[in-house]
Amino acid sequence: MKSASPSAPAQDASAVPAAPSHAATAPTLIALAKVGRPYGLTGAVHWYPYSQDAHTLLKAREVFVGDTKYTVTKSRRHGESIVAQMVGVDSPEAAAKLTNKEISVDRSVFAPLPDGEYYWIDLIGLTCTNGQRVFGEITEIFESGAHPILRVKRPDGDAKAAAGDELIPFVDAIVRSVDLAARRVDVDWEGLD
Repeated sequence: MKSASPSAPAQDASAVPAAPSHAATAPTLIALAKVGRPYGLTGAVHWYPYSQDAHTLLKAREVFVGDTKYTVTKSRRHGESIVAQMVGVDSPEAAAKLTNKEISVDRSVFAPLPDGEYYWIDLIGLTCTNGQRVFGEITEIFESGAHPILRVKRPDGDAKAAAGDELIPFVDAIVRSVDLAARRVDVDWEGLD
């Protein structure tokens, strides 16, 4: 079972229904970074990605900074950040006004993934089960160093809900199947008593 980083390109194309061609659809924005300090005298800014995999940010030609849409003319890696130039931001003063704002990208620009790989954002909100036993809803995925971990919130009324969330490794040995259409992740996991 492979997973993609949280900020790698978005959806598995086979899991998303196509919108009718006559309907205008609002973008589904995914937060991928935060704006840092200005860079140089042209209005360029540092972007600090939430993930080490910044492929989508580097390829994006349009981003949302807060609620405002910007066209990106240039972007490149610069140490741990990305330096980007956006249309309409042409001075250090204009760039400074964007500092600490969140950068989002429309999900439609994310590249499709190979079979067996999933974007973390696709797994959030899915039900985690062991056969017929329901553990609860996946609310977060995070790195533990060795592998990703699913944080599963037990359902209200569950006798074990007071014990806290279930933490389940997202690895081949435990995850039996991921069904995005059925919104379910089935695991071989007994859980904590």
